[in-house]
Amino acid sequence: MIDLHTPTLLLVILVVSFTLSATLASVARRFKRDGMMYWAWGFVLHTLTYVLFVLRGHISDLVSVVLANTLLAISFALISEGVQQFLQVRWPRWLVWAPVPLVAVLFFVLLGHAQTRIILSGVIIAWQCGLIAWQLGSQLDKTTGRGAYFVIGSFLAISAAFVLRTVGALSGEAGIGSINTSNPVQSATFLFVSVALMMVCQGLVLMTNERADERNRLLAMQDELTGLSNRRFIMEALAIQLAQARRSGKPVSILMLDVDHFKSINDTYGHLTGDRVLRHLAAGLRNRLREQDMAGRWGGEEFLVVLPDTDAMGAVALADHLPADVESAGWSTLDGRSISLTVSIGVHTCDSAPEVLDTVISAADEALYRAKQAGRNRVEQG
Repeated sequence: MIDLHTPTLLLVILVVSFTLSATLASVARRFKRDGMMYWAWGFVLHTLTYVLFVLRGHISDLVSVVLANTLLAISFALISEGVQQFLQVRWPRWLVWAPVPLVAVLFFVLLGHAQTRIILSGVIIAWQCGLIAWQLGSQLDKTTGRGAYFVIGSFLAISAAFVLRTVGALSGEAGIGSINTSNPVQSATFLFVSVALMMVCQGLVLMTNERADERNRLLAMQDELTGLSNRRFIMEALAIQLAQARRSGKPVSILMLDVDHFKSINDTYGHLTGDRVLRHLAAGLRNRLREQDMAGRWGGEEFLVVLPDTDAMGAVALADHLPADVESAGWSTLDGRSISLTVSIGVHTCDSAPEVLDTVISAADEALYRAKQAGRNRVEQG
């Protein structure tokens, strides 16, 4: 195995860590709610740690050993906090922060026992890096894309490198006298760390960018208040269903649903109550629909429901249940006052002759208008 110069590798890690801290800090303000601020500060302390390591022998051991290793433990704890903020979960604080006082006390007590400190630091760093990898790995459903895999793999690599260093120190064959000792085990450890750090930064930035892209994608297709499809997306979905219906000859139906006297709800009880009504109504629609059906907020208090492969009888059967369901749902204001709520629905089915998008929507809208004119809280077919 090639025996690289360990102090040079430490200097490389210092430069890499500083570059990564600067990179993360430059974007931390934009992504501070996604853990980036924690990660930026973590790498700042990581950089300072390796500054003190490089100065080992030129400054007090209390600074280059005790303080340096305590800062290293804090840096990994901050990265772990950032992961928790990114995932919006909270693990017991002691899991994350217990290594910090442990390192501070034990390294002070063991100041004259370099071999024991190396073993101890290897175990603690491996634990902290393994914890970060586990945190992400156990919550992959809350991440998007491949950035998380870069981060997990990198921290596992760092953990494995320090396990190797610990085993080398325990065996007594590696000849590890201090952090500046040059030998194959030290070389492999810090070479792994320098490469893994670059992968960690790439993974963290990629992970946050992938989440931002996913948020933008959802904003482009989802109504922020109700969580249903927005008008643009539900129109695109309906256009696709109409095209498929023309090719297959299968029917497609739509429902245009409107909350009766919604303006009076806003005027009487306030817009927060109105928003609450719309959110709960949207949730009720989702629960009523099949997996292949789609619902979207058409605008204001109007909703459009697309029912693929559904004839007029099936569409009217579903629509007939909705007004009674809404009326009996037990609506209330934020402060518990009861609200009377009803909906009117217009139904239109395309089952034979092909129809264009505007014609279909216009037919359902006209049916809804007739339902309103006929006294509301009812269904009309167009």
